[in-house]
Amino acid sequence: MSNGTTDVMLGLRALAVGWSGIFAGVVAWYANPIWLLGVGLTIWYGPTVGTKAGLTALAIGYSTFKVVGRELPADEGNVNKMTVVRILPGFYVWMGSFALLTATSLLLRFIP
Repeated sequence: MSNGTTDVMLGLRALAVGWSGIFAGVVAWYANPIWLLGVGLTIWYGPTVGTKAGLTALAIGYSTFKVVGRELPADEGNVNKMTVVRILPGFYVWMGSFALLTATSLLLRFIP
């Protein structure tokens, strides 16, 4: 933040407010609904859809690396600013869920 404090955004908060990142050009949160859609469509339509959704979610999620070091709005009024200085382990778990959807869908293609 602009006042020099260090703040860590917890995963649940990121999930709740991440959609608003689009206003600052941050689209990574939108990998979540694609992942959820991919899980559902894999169940109903088969693994091909899940593979595509998982790969799409991975690609969108990787856009998180673009925001590291960039100044972003920290509130709705764009009064305070924040900078992402590093990515913590939760990010890799989050990305792992997209990779798991992709891997599981690929495996389902080869299991009779």
